Formats: sequence, structure tokens, C-alpha cells
Amino acid sequence: MEKRLINNIHNSLNAFEPITLKEMDGVSLMNRTDTKFVFEAELLPQILEKVSPHYKSLEISGNRYANYKTDYFDTSDFYMYIAHQNGKLNRYKIRYREYVGSDLSFLEVKFKTNKGKTMKSRIKAWAGENEFNTTDTTFLNEKTPFDVSNLQHVLTNNFSRITLVSNTDKERLTIDFHLQFAKNDNIKQLANLVIAEVKQENVNRASQVMKILKDFSIREASFSKYATGCALLNPQLKYNKFKKNLLYLNKTHKNGNIWNTAN
Repeated sequence: MEKRLINNIHNSLNAFEPITLKEMDGVSLMNRTDTKFVFEAELLPQILEKVSPHYKSLEISGNRYANYKTDYFDTSDFYMYIAHQNGKLNRYKIRYREYVGSDLSFLEVKFKTNKGKTMKSRIKAWAGENEFNTTDTTFLNEKTPFDVSNLQHVLTNNFSRITLVSNTDKERLTIDFHLQFAKNDNIKQLANLVIAEVKQENVNRASQVMKILKDFSIREASFSKYATGCALLNPQLKYNKFKKNLLYLNKTHKNGNIWNTAN
């Protein structure tokens, strides 16, 4: 992402009233609906300017966005990825998420129900952890149907996140950019992509940000960071369900195709 664009994002964020982590506790939304939007990074400063009267910006130690590192786990045959690819309902994701620069790190299980709800469970973990200890194993046995011994690390996802909280509704908006997917030396950078996610108890399309995104002709999109990373890093996997998103990545990538359509 260009320095000019980063500066514009910084300037746009300064227009928001700040909110602290403690003040945000009442909008944790561990059982929620998620509505995603995907667009090019050039639009982000304009969108931030439009939504600033309606939202507060999470501020931690003077910073208006934070860096995240997420390690995803799956079976050796990518059962969780394939479940998503095949349109299976009631599906899982298992990950370690580290809030880079803080002492916060969690082992998380996300469960997507057949009603479209996302239920998230988590426990504290050690930063940088990439294998399961006894506490982790007990947690995963309680929250998932998987044999923990069959789970393995499949990719790392790094990104920066802006978190906004509605002034009037129980709603959060996360805005992810600087996305990177990696497994060993295989690294894919999505420098020109933004993923915005509206998190609500129930879908409310009267949401201020949803109306503003519609004004920019940005429509709802199905976009999984985990599934996208798997498809980019593992050309042997089926990708039919994600082909539209993968082609969009090629369109927005400035240095040639990031995904090989011949796969």
C-alpha cells in the first residue's frame, strides 16, 4: 500500500471520536451475524470520512489501527476448507490469533450455524504458539468434533485492522487491510484489498455504514480470509466456490496475477 494512501487513512481516522477496549466491552458480539464487503484500498479514506460522524474508532496506546497475526489449523486433507468449498453448513474454523504488540493472544473456535449466525469461543493463549497444550486440547475437545491429534498448522494470515463502534446501535465494523497469507516461504500479499465486516446481533441493513457502502456501489460479498489463503497457497485444492473472489484479487493486484487461473 502506498505511503500516500496510508497517510490519507491516518488523517481520516483522526476525525473519529476514540473509544477504549474497556468501553467497547458491551459490543463484544460473540454470537452474531457478519456481513462482509470487499473493495479496493483507494476508496478507504473516502469511506472513513463518510462514516466518521456515526462511529467511534478503537484507540489503543494512541493507535487507531492494530496489527493481527492469525495461525489457522485444519486436518491434513483440509476438511474445514473443503466443507466451506462444498457449501456445508454448520462448519468450523480453528485459529490462534495474536494481537501484535500487546500481550493478548487467543485460541479461537468459530462455528458458522445453518442459520447464518457466527458463534465464537476463545481462551487465552501464549503469543506465538503454534501447537496445542493440555488446556488447548481440552477446549478444542469441548468446542469441536475434531481429533486434536489430526490438526495441523496450514497457514498464517497477517493484517492490519481498524475497529469502529456505532454511536447508536449494538454494532461493530472491522476494516482489514495490508493482508498477507504465508506458509513457509510461500507468501501472498494483497496490498490493494480491504475487507470490511459489519458485526451485529441480527442483520440490520439500515446500518449507517451499510447505506454508505451502497452509495459507493459496494455490495455484500462472501469472503473468507482462511479459504482465500488456502486457495492461494495450495493450487491442488478445489476452488470453484471461491473463483469469483480469486479473479477479483487478480483484477486488483497491481503486479500481475496473484492467483494462477490455470490451476
